[in-house]
Amino acid sequence: MALRFHPGAVPRRWRGVLGAILLLAGAAALGDRILAGPVRGWAERAMNRHLVGYQVRIARARPHFWRLALALEGVTLTQVGHPEPPVADIGALRFSLIAHELVRFRVAGDLTLDHPDLHVNLDQIQTEARSGKRLQDKGWQEAVESVFPFKLNRVEVRQGSLLYLSGDPGDKPLRLTRLEMEARNVRNIRAVKGTYPSPVSLDGTLFDQGRIHFQGEADFLREPHVAVRGALSLERVPLDRLDPLGRSVQLSTSGGTLSAHGQVAYGPEAREAHFTEVLLEDLTLDYTSRAATRERERAQARMVAAAARNVRNRKGLLLKVDTLRLARARLGFENRSAKPPYRVFLTGVHMDLANLSNQSSQGRSTFRVRGALMGTGTVEASGGFQPAAEPDFDLRLRMEDTDLTRLNPLLLAATGVDVAQGTLSVFTELAVREGRVEGYFKPLVKDLRIYDAAKDRHKPLGLRTELRLLQVLAGLFKSGSTKEVAAVTHLSGPAGSPRYGTWEALGSLLRNGLIQAIRPGFLGPPRAAPLTHRHR
Repeated sequence: MALRFHPGAVPRRWRGVLGAILLLAGAAALGDRILAGPVRGWAERAMNRHLVGYQVRIARARPHFWRLALALEGVTLTQVGHPEPPVADIGALRFSLIAHELVRFRVAGDLTLDHPDLHVNLDQIQTEARSGKRLQDKGWQEAVESVFPFKLNRVEVRQGSLLYLSGDPGDKPLRLTRLEMEARNVRNIRAVKGTYPSPVSLDGTLFDQGRIHFQGEADFLREPHVAVRGALSLERVPLDRLDPLGRSVQLSTSGGTLSAHGQVAYGPEAREAHFTEVLLEDLTLDYTSRAATRERERAQARMVAAAARNVRNRKGLLLKVDTLRLARARLGFENRSAKPPYRVFLTGVHMDLANLSNQSSQGRSTFRVRGALMGTGTVEASGGFQPAAEPDFDLRLRMEDTDLTRLNPLLLAATGVDVAQGTLSVFTELAVREGRVEGYFKPLVKDLRIYDAAKDRHKPLGLRTELRLLQVLAGLFKSGSTKEVAAVTHLSGPAGSPRYGTWEALGSLLRNGLIQAIRPGFLGPPRAAPLTHRHR
């Protein structure tokens, strides 16, 4: 049997209440429409009064006074100095008051950002850097509070994105997409100050393929700035997107992914990034030196050394990686200013680095590396180091059966001589502690043939004669039983300038010691060296 509604069935007094409610709802809806234009203009002016160096444009305002809510749609934020592209396009800013907090005589609200798309390019970053004002002092909080002067309890981001454009049309953009973020209890409504009362979560897609996830907690009222801590994970983030940034420091990258898992903390009292595992896979990384960039390279090296000194044993800062792994990498160095230019590289590089930290109290770091020099032979290295005011490291290197002809451009640049045949092996042990170095270099050259009629037929007669003479001299140094050219250089003495850090000292020792070791048995008499050398 069908149910029918009879107006007479509703008591007369309730008809009046129902009519009043419908009338109020209709009036509220009409009022929202009438006030939409004035509210849009008021919100735009109010926000722009507080912003420094930026300007807001709002396409539409949708007030919902009957449910204590306000939506600002089509919000565009531009930098005054560089208005194109806009810094942000926000689908909507949605403000609403929390009804159950009003019952408790507390006024608090929620803010939701729908589809916020942030765009940043190099010009905008440089303008920001020249402004002389910190980014957090540009009036962002004041601008939001000017249109919603209530404490925020919950902030949510839906389907957000962050895009960095390098300015080169051929470069892929750095992009964080599908960003979902939520922060609750933002204004500490139910918490004691000094704790981390606000749960925070973030998920997104990094560089179109990788994933980023953060789960933690924050204190948004901590003075003098916000404090946050939690677990951060990165999954297979493609590293080739960093190539535009790397080129500014003569680095080029190709392929490769990054995965990392750890804990991070940022606050007034301490800052920490402690990763249990960092994995770099299938990375190709090259450093290129040019005559035109030589001074810039030296300045960059000084900056890197200064930055390392600045964070070493710095109070309140912990940077630590329990395990750093490099798998199937290709690492190279190219010197285009040499005559002739040359490139040296390692292939199939696998590295395990344990207990890497900026704090000496965390103990000694150790490493093991294996690969192939110029794609031939084998290279194995191991050792350890510790952050200290003076260089403190040890190194054991074993390189066997590298094809010398692959190193001809390097040999020509360093010695003026190339070879027609031969293999190179190097055995090294070094230790630097308390300002002194002890160790040795032992290179072995097998099956060496310097002069070759086909290889050297276009060279001047004088140079061909010199190469023949070098071939004879090299034969004098060969072992009668193994037909190897061998020399051992022992190093003992002061480690060098106290300005050296661990890596600068290691590089200097490898360069000077190896050349000194090779020359006696391969390319003629040795030059003077800064350390004490004993040749055998």
